[in-house]
Amino acid sequence: MTRLNLLMMFVMGMSSYFCVGSANELDPDYDVSATIRGEIVDTTPEENPIEGVTVKIVNSTNGKEYTVTTDKDGLYKKTGLHGGRYIISAHKKGFGERIGKSKVVVYGGEIFDRIKMRKKDNIFILFMGQVFTWQLVVGFALGFLVALIMSSGRSRV
Repeated sequence: MTRLNLLMMFVMGMSSYFCVGSANELDPDYDVSATIRGEIVDTTPEENPIEGVTVKIVNSTNGKEYTVTTDKDGLYKKTGLHGGRYIISAHKKGFGERIGKSKVVVYGGEIFDRIKMRKKDNIFILFMGQVFTWQLVVGFALGFLVALIMSSGRSRV
């Protein structure tokens, strides 16, 4: 009987803990002093900052979205958030889109998220860089010249 009472007290305590935590997340009057900030850099060895990246911060609990843009140093910051779980994604034309893992920020807390983005090559650059090497282009040019010389030397009937 004592074990059952202890188990029931534990279950009741845990359920009230989770209910209070969820209620605070959804209460619009609750403290909104959490901050998410970060840095976005490219994937080169120098890890250059990327300016003008659109960073979307989505609250996993209520789906509310916030959008910020990186500055010239690749930094972004969003203040005035409710504590909770957020998903951070980054997008900029010419780069592959990044969707980060879920991050948790506590009430009154701050987290820092560093994201690396890879420059996305268009199909022409990718094709020229990986398929058409300079040796292949020179080989085609020489073959074309030889074929032109050979065909001009034939007599016409």
